[in-house]
Amino acid sequence: MTATPATAEPAAERPLVRTRPTAALLRAAVVGCAAITLAVLAGKPVLILAGLPLLAWALVAVARRVRRGEELGIPLPWIHAGRRTIEEGASTSVTVTSAPDTLLAATVPLAPHADFAPRYGAAAGDASVRLRLSAQRWGRVHVGPVHVLVTDPLGAFRAQEQLPPLDVRVVPSSTVLDAPIEVPTPIGVSGVHLSRRRGDGTALSEVRAFRPGDRLHRINWRVSQRTGELHTNATFTEQDTEVLIVTDTISDVAPAPWADDDAPTSLDMTIRATSAVARHYLTAGDRVSVFDIGHLIGPVRAGTGPRQLRVLTDALARASRDDQQTRPMRRLRGVRPGTLTVVCSPLLHPEVITLIGEMVAHGADVIVVDTLPPSIGDVSVLQGKPLRRDGRISDRFWPEAWATRRLLRRTTVRELREAGVPVTAWEGPSSLAPVLQSLSVARSAPRMRRS
Repeated sequence: MTATPATAEPAAERPLVRTRPTAALLRAAVVGCAAITLAVLAGKPVLILAGLPLLAWALVAVARRVRRGEELGIPLPWIHAGRRTIEEGASTSVTVTSAPDTLLAATVPLAPHADFAPRYGAAAGDASVRLRLSAQRWGRVHVGPVHVLVTDPLGAFRAQEQLPPLDVRVVPSSTVLDAPIEVPTPIGVSGVHLSRRRGDGTALSEVRAFRPGDRLHRINWRVSQRTGELHTNATFTEQDTEVLIVTDTISDVAPAPWADDDAPTSLDMTIRATSAVARHYLTAGDRVSVFDIGHLIGPVRAGTGPRQLRVLTDALARASRDDQQTRPMRRLRGVRPGTLTVVCSPLLHPEVITLIGEMVAHGADVIVVDTLPPSIGDVSVLQGKPLRRDGRISDRFWPEAWATRRLLRRTTVRELREAGVPVTAWEGPSSLAPVLQSLSVARSAPRMRRS
């Protein structure tokens, strides 16, 4: 995702920041005046040679300041980003600019899940410094507050100021699912999904006898010549569908302590799976909506096309992982029969299981994407040894507790699968391929007609 780079603000429109003399200027003035005074009083002209260069340097610095009209101060430095919206793993430039013919040093506090170049977020330059920000996880990255130090080229006057933070929005990476786009029950008007309803389309349904009202360009001349009667090609119509993505952001489960440093949390996996599924079906021309039961993202109304993708990714990026306030679960009022519903959840709350059952009862085609980190509940890495953190043995049996919780959750997953709800773990772009392929095969399989 790209954005137009911000242009520099004119220096005349920026407020002034007052400069103060540096210790070097004060020392030069004091030492120069003292040397000349001692030379006059003691009658030693050699002292003038020691104090005159320092005094001349101080006078030149003051004269330069007066000539440039900087008695009241210099324009306040300004910070801007090359792109205010980037994807996970992408980079953007953060530039701090001051008045011309000045020396600038900027220091930016390190942000979580973000890297700066130069390292540690500190750089110096001539009137402008540029930092490279690389974001590793979705969300908002607060760049700042930025501490800047501005001096003139002679180092005689300087100003210190703290600039307000700059927000950079990081959207989930544009992962493309390696899966088919077929859906079990198309319920739209027109699209790319093959339906069971006869009508105008490209997929052949049958060759039947010609009837009044059939289009002439659909006549099958080979069969007609062989049988001696007019026959026409009947086709299946093509429809779109409505995809509802239900996200579970009630809690954010962190990976186990022995997992990698960049291991995703349950919220990371939920957001990335939501973004990938939405992009997959929006590319096919379907209508996609998002319903968040944890109040962290907010509902996104159904839409289609590139604009809907931008709206959805912006909504995902606005979610704040720092919001730990517990809120009641948002209830889904209803779902249209035949809607393809993808539930992205770690399956830890009974209310989520109840919601899945209600959607199945309403006739929706439900797929569950398991977003619990795989390291949670895995005690095989301990090899019978107690968990140590910071060199100390933990007196809390968290690994054993999570192992027990995963066993209980395994029962829930088995019951969902027995009820006809496929459950697959999120492991990247190919996670949903087996499930969607099986749904496609089941849809094309012959069905028994009930009398």
